[in-house]
Amino acid sequence: MGHFNYARHFAMLGAATVVLFLLGHWDLLSDSLLASFALNGALHASSLSLALLSPQSIIRKLAFIASALALSVFTMYVGIIGLVLFAVVPGNERLYLVLGLCSLSGAITYGSLIRLFWIKKLSPRRILGLAFLCLLATSLAFFVRAYSEAFGGWWLTAVWWFAFSGGLWFFDTHPDALRHSKYNGA
Repeated sequence: MGHFNYARHFAMLGAATVVLFLLGHWDLLSDSLLASFALNGALHASSLSLALLSPQSIIRKLAFIASALALSVFTMYVGIIGLVLFAVVPGNERLYLVLGLCSLSGAITYGSLIRLFWIKKLSPRRILGLAFLCLLATSLAFFVRAYSEAFGGWWLTAVWWFAFSGGLWFFDTHPDALRHSKYNGA
């Protein structure tokens, strides 16, 4: 048994993905990266807060959502700094590096926030597992997006969301994952 109602969480993520798709389709957030990143962080954190199994105060939930929003904006600035730091790397390779940096930093900081607020037993090893899962998923999503006009910015966000939440579901509902026997089962 996990800490969240994951069926509700994934349903809300699906609805949030539709919202992102429509906002991208109507070009409502195309001029503001700050608002876009803030909205992305707030939507995922809201879906997680509303899926909690144990009752929590509204203040605690709002603090979590506000913190996730701030971390999402922080991730945008990590990407901007990464573009400058990796300026010597050619175009597409630089985009993959910066996307990976953003994916990793976002997953590590957000996983740490979840550990701080909701799941005290979410170990650093599991947070790193989540981060590498997000890195792999967003890299593949960026590769797919490069070859298809149908996918916009919403695609990368949705893939990251579902990768992070899928990993969180696994680690939350399988408490013995990533634990090794001291003697390797001997």
